Amino acid sequence: MSRIVTRLGLLCLLPLTALLGAGCAGDELGDALELEEGTELPTEDLPLGDVDADDMKADVGWGHATECKPIPSLPALVSPRIVVSLQGMTLHLSDAATGYDKVFPIGPGSIDTKAGSKTFGESLSYYPLAAYKTGDFSLRPATNTACKIWWTDPDTKQNLPVFAGLPFLSWSGSYGIHGPIDNFRAANGGSLRRGFVSHGCLRMESADVLEVYARIRTLANVPVHVQREPERTADGERVDVPEPWLGSECATDADCSFDGGFCKHNAYSERGFCSARCTKYCADKAGAPQSFCVADPDEAGKGMCLPKESSVNLGCRPYDHFEPATRARFNQASVTARVCVPGSAGWIGDHCLADADCQVGNSCRGATGPLAPGVCTQACTQYCPDQAGSAPTFCVNEPELGGATCVRQCTPASNGAECPAGFTCESRTRNGGSTVKSVCVPE
Repeated sequence: MSRIVTRLGLLCLLPLTALLGAGCAGDELGDALELEEGTELPTEDLPLGDVDADDMKADVGWGHATECKPIPSLPALVSPRIVVSLQGMTLHLSDAATGYDKVFPIGPGSIDTKAGSKTFGESLSYYPLAAYKTGDFSLRPATNTACKIWWTDPDTKQNLPVFAGLPFLSWSGSYGIHGPIDNFRAANGGSLRRGFVSHGCLRMESADVLEVYARIRTLANVPVHVQREPERTADGERVDVPEPWLGSECATDADCSFDGGFCKHNAYSERGFCSARCTKYCADKAGAPQSFCVADPDEAGKGMCLPKESSVNLGCRPYDHFEPATRARFNQASVTARVCVPGSAGWIGDHCLADADCQVGNSCRGATGPLAPGVCTQACTQYCPDQAGSAPTFCVNEPELGGATCVRQCTPASNGAECPAGFTCESRTRNGGSTVKSVCVPE
């Protein structure tokens, strides 16, 4: 989606690449294809990702989908930057010069489950990071447009106005930021599902993408940093949207400001998460995963609401130290669902309470009690294995973890977002070598 052509002030046609052959993602390009970030690619429309089937029917009226949505009149930012978190599902736009600071919900790419692909185990939006070996990109006027409407289904060649006359902003070649796609006939341009839903592009609420475009459209270059992990501040606080919901990180009950919300401690993450009391059923929120009422394991006779696991939150990745598990409905044991519960993925760098929490080949080091987790790791001499969808690892001699052991690499510029609570991002030398990397080690 790298070159935008506006015609007749209405039809905004988006050239995409025949080389990709699928969605906004690009693992079909292959490792050998080297492109400069922002390079224009040959024209072809690509699949959109997870979309409501009713929105893809051509035998109904287009409603407001072919109308360019008005750009709001908002003060322009001076020196903004954008941080995108794929697993945190946020776009954070800030400007130190003006004091502007706002976090928006997004719908990034689906999790790639195709073994052998470049983005296997990652969100499809991760492709530019893997291909160019950087998380730093940019928005520029030449690859942005105020009004994009039409999309051509590559299989049926059918034209559908799914982009609904909203802005489209390219942050890396064919990867862009655009409207929500779902319910694109609506007067406002549609409604967002906050989850892993696209084929690589970043979906936003209609009003949100309009605001972002309005505030940066006059600028020659807006830096965009994209990362896998949820964004965190220097003191470890998660950067998230102001409207909390089930699974949101919290410190006190007051942080869970929705009806019946309370802050529940997660022994694995050493952080709190928002839940709500229930007797059998839980409320749902538009655009969020469905919820389910289960027994509170820490308080007999009480139920608590948790998000169900589905494709939009596959593997419970948006939540810190949660794992999918089948649970019975509270007060109705005959009904079960797969829900996100506190737990550990068990890979190197994940918190654990016992060896059983870790994957085969790993062990739990440093745990001192049922509420004092350690970290999953394995002994090493010089090198460590990596796992798709997780930060790379590194072999260091860390006395607090028992000597030569595998730890998770981290990014100091991102406040060590890869590190769990109780760990800090510091430089270490490879065990038995001279290479130095930033890694997660106990505080």
